[in-house]
Amino acid sequence: MQRLALVLSVGLCLWPLAVSAQEEGEEKVLPPENWKPAGEVTSPTEPVAPGPMFSHGELELSVHGRVQVLGGHVGEDAHVMNGDVLSRDGFRIRRARLGVDGQIADRWEYGLELDLIDEDSGGNALLDAYITYKPGEYGWIQAGAGKLPFSRALIISSADMQLIERPAWVGVEAATGTNRLDLGRQVGLTVGGQADIFDFAAGVYNGAPGYSVGDLNDGLLYVVRLGAGLGDMGRSEADLEGYGLRWAFGLNGYMNFAEAADVRGAGADLAVKFKGVSLYAEALWSKSIPDTRPEGTAYELDETERWGMYAQAGYMLPLDYADLELVCRFAIMDDNVHWENEGDLWELTAGFNAYFHGGDVKLMINYILKEEQKGADLANDSILAMLQLMF
Repeated sequence: MQRLALVLSVGLCLWPLAVSAQEEGEEKVLPPENWKPAGEVTSPTEPVAPGPMFSHGELELSVHGRVQVLGGHVGEDAHVMNGDVLSRDGFRIRRARLGVDGQIADRWEYGLELDLIDEDSGGNALLDAYITYKPGEYGWIQAGAGKLPFSRALIISSADMQLIERPAWVGVEAATGTNRLDLGRQVGLTVGGQADIFDFAAGVYNGAPGYSVGDLNDGLLYVVRLGAGLGDMGRSEADLEGYGLRWAFGLNGYMNFAEAADVRGAGADLAVKFKGVSLYAEALWSKSIPDTRPEGTAYELDETERWGMYAQAGYMLPLDYADLELVCRFAIMDDNVHWENEGDLWELTAGFNAYFHGGDVKLMINYILKEEQKGADLANDSILAMLQLMF
């Protein structure tokens, strides 16, 4: 103990002399290149984006795809025509997608994606086909077919969702062909950009389904989305990275001069991530007003107004040996505020996810509880499991 005290005393006495000598011009000894002072907080290292699969000069090409195999047990009143994922107990290829993207030259990018099991047309269907020009670092112009800059629930890829299905109104509108809260994919022109924490996208589109027949409406569809955010939210809804606080907020609206009616809509959404916790909320509203109304007809009989809202939360369990997640969502909708029917419903979904190989393989188990507030009380609850592989 005495020797240790002596060493410390000598060291403290010699410290001012060493500092003084250094100040008088002695050469400083630099620390190693990767040395960090003890206790310094450093930002997490961002993952390096993979390069293209093929490149030749400025030409770049990458191939991507996913397969989703689903099975489940559903109530006796469940039916895909009502927006349910299954009509009977059994199995279904939920999605099988294959696409390519990349650039043909500097600032000129492209994308193409096919649905290999499109069930509506009985064969393969084109989902996305676009050309993007990026004149600068903060702006872009895109022409072609793809998702519109409207609802956050639709912008997210089905490969990156925390739950097997999107909120209830998405399935209902897909089954009935009434795209009000879910605008689907359209052909048109989109302009977007980003400055600091703000971003925007605005576009004009046909406003009607079909890519090769042109606009069949009385006018065009106009969409705008304004957003703000701080931090990288990542691609997946799940907080697989586990970084600090990040958030994103969006406002959107559209006006569609459809055939015989003017349809308008608006919405707002919020996303937050923090150390394995993810929170999402969104509210959407839409109203359809006919261009002409028969004399003496009450407005309730021809105007349609609908809305939908959801709140969703997920938590990555703090385990070192596996990436496991618990998630739940509450969604509520009214397909027509002028009528009280089975379209007034709420839906509660609870899920468990297991991620493998960085999320390229994902196992999802969901229980969906549906409750019709008006009209008939349907037995359409479901227990679903889905295995996804993407590349």
